[in-house]
Amino acid sequence: MDIFSYVESEKQFYETQTIPLTEGDEYSQYKLIQAINYARRSKYIDDNASDDIIGDFPYDNISKFRRRLESRSTDFDIKHMEVAPVDASEEARVSAMVASKALLKKLRDIKFGQFLNEYSDVRPEYGGVLVKKTKDGVHIVPWENVITDMSDIMGGVIIERHYMRPADLKKQKNWKNVKEAIQYSTSDKISKDLKDGGADDAETLARFIEVFEVHGELPLSMLKIAQDLDYTEEDEMEYVTCSIIYNPTGKNDKGEYTGLIFKADEIAEEDFPYKYDCRHPLTGRGLGEGIPEELSEHQRWHNFYKTEEARAVAIGGKVLFMTDDGDVVDSVYDEGIEHGTILKVGEGRVFKQLNTVPTAVPLMQGIMQEIASSADKNTSSFDAVLGEESKAGTPFKAQHLQNITGNSQFEREREDMGMFIAEIIEDWILPDALKEAASDNYIDENFTKQELALIDKAIIAKQMFEAEIAQLRSGKPVLVEEQEAMRVKLQGELDQTGSRRRIEDIKDFIKNAGKKVIIHTTDEQRSKQVLFESFSNALALFADDDPAKLAIRDRILDQMGVSTEELAMYAAQAAAVAETLPSAGQMKTAALKEEEAIAPVI
Repeated sequence: MDIFSYVESEKQFYETQTIPLTEGDEYSQYKLIQAINYARRSKYIDDNASDDIIGDFPYDNISKFRRRLESRSTDFDIKHMEVAPVDASEEARVSAMVASKALLKKLRDIKFGQFLNEYSDVRPEYGGVLVKKTKDGVHIVPWENVITDMSDIMGGVIIERHYMRPADLKKQKNWKNVKEAIQYSTSDKISKDLKDGGADDAETLARFIEVFEVHGELPLSMLKIAQDLDYTEEDEMEYVTCSIIYNPTGKNDKGEYTGLIFKADEIAEEDFPYKYDCRHPLTGRGLGEGIPEELSEHQRWHNFYKTEEARAVAIGGKVLFMTDDGDVVDSVYDEGIEHGTILKVGEGRVFKQLNTVPTAVPLMQGIMQEIASSADKNTSSFDAVLGEESKAGTPFKAQHLQNITGNSQFEREREDMGMFIAEIIEDWILPDALKEAASDNYIDENFTKQELALIDKAIIAKQMFEAEIAQLRSGKPVLVEEQEAMRVKLQGELDQTGSRRRIEDIKDFIKNAGKKVIIHTTDEQRSKQVLFESFSNALALFADDDPAKLAIRDRILDQMGVSTEELAMYAAQAAAVAETLPSAGQMKTAALKEEEAIAPVI
C-alpha cells in the first residue's frame, strides 16, 4: 500500500467509525471534537433544535466561563521557568546560570509566553494538548487538523493536515515537486477545516494547497514507495519511524489515490516532533476529558429546562380572556376597547382573564440551580474562586481558606502541566538554546550580584593566571602582595562596568551545561504565599535566641533564593549603614532629653 491510499483509509475510518470503550459505549474522537467546537460557539449540533413557539432553542453555555476560570487559574509565565543546578558544586551553579540566560533568551525569541497562554486554553477545552516542535519553536496542533489513533494518541501514526499558500510552499527547503504542486493547484474554492475562523468548514478564494504530514511507524515498503525506490516482500513486514509529506491530487483513471511527494525520510525516535499532554485520562481512549465533555449532561439538562422555561414564558406571556357571552367577543375584537372600559355581560354570563403562567416555572428554576451547583463542584468554580463578593459578616480568614480550598484542584492541574512543560524545555528548547549560545561562543547579559560573584571570580582567576605567566616568562617573581593588589584592581575595574558581563571562550562549557542542570516549573505567587504565611506565624512562636527561629529564618531565605554567599556580599554594606545609625543607648538618651525639654515647668 502506498502512502496516499493509507492516509485516505485512515481518514475515512477516523471520520466515520467508532471504537468500543465498554460494552455498549462507542467512542468517536472526530465527533467529540466536532461537538466541543459546537459547544464553544453555543450551538446545537442537531438541526432540529427549534419549534414554532420560541423559534431556535436557547443555548445557555455553562462550560465557557468555567473553562476560562481553569485556564486563568493554571496559566504559566516564562518567569515560572527555573534552571536549577543538579548539586551544590561550583561547576553546576555556573552551569545553571549559563543555561538560565541562554534559555530565557530562547524563550523570548520563540515567543514561548504565547504558547503557554494557548496551552492553558486548549487543555481544559479538549482534554488534551498535542504539541509539535518546528524550526520556529513549539506550537499547539489544532485538533481539527489532525488524525490520530483514537485509543492511543502517541502510540499510533499522527497525520496532520495543512493548507499552505504557494509562497509558503516555496519557502520550504529540501522539498521536491513544489513547482508541480503549485501548477496543479487552481483558484477554485477549497473547503478547509480551520479552528480560527467563523466556522469549522470555511471557504476561501485564495489558492490554498492541501498538504498532509505523516509521522510514525510505517512499513519500510511504504517509505520506499514514497522515495521512488524498489522494495521487497520483507520490507512490507519491517516497520520504521519515518516522516512523509505530500500533496494529494485525487484519483487517477484506475480509481487509485495519487499525490506529489515533497519529502520522505526515516527519522530517529528522539526526533519525533510531537508530544502529548492528557487531562483527566479515560480508559480505552487517547483523548482526555475536557470541561465541555465533563459538563455535557449538565449542559443538556440545563438547556432542556431553559427551553421549557422559555416556552412557558412565551405561552404565559399571552393575555387571554374567557367569556361565555358572545356579544363581548364582538365588542373586543371588532370594535376595540379603551383602557379602563367597564364591560357589561349578560346575566349569568362570565368574563375573566385566564392565568397562563405555568406553576412549574419556580420548580424548573430550582432544578437549574441544582444543576449549576453540581457543575461548580465538578469544576471547582465556586464563588470564592470566581472573585464573587462574600456574604456580609464572612471573616477574612474563612474567605481565604475557601479560596485555598477552591484552588486546590487547579494546583493539581498546574502540577501536571508543569511536568509536561519541563519535559518540553529539557528535551527540545534547552538543547537548542545551548547550541545557539555555543555557536556564538560567548554570553553577553545582565547578571545579579550573586551571579556576578561567580563570574568575576572566574574572570579574575583567568586574567591573573595569564598575567602571572607573562611575568614569570619575563624573569620576574610573583609576589603575594602583588597578587592581592592585582585582584583588588581587577575587581574594581569589573565593578565599574555595572551588572553586565561578557563571557567568552566558553563553547565547550556551554555544550555541557545541560548535563548539570534540571528544570523546575514554579508558581511563586500561589504556592509560596501560603508557605511564607506559615513561616511568619512560626517565627512568632520562638524567642530571638532560639535555634529554631534561626533555622526558620534560613529556610525562608533559601525559599526566596537568597544564598549564604549573597548575604556575605552585603555584609560590608550592612556594617557601613550600621555605623551611620545611632545605637540603642544613644536613641534612648536622646528620647529622655526630648521629654525633659517639653515637660511642663511646675
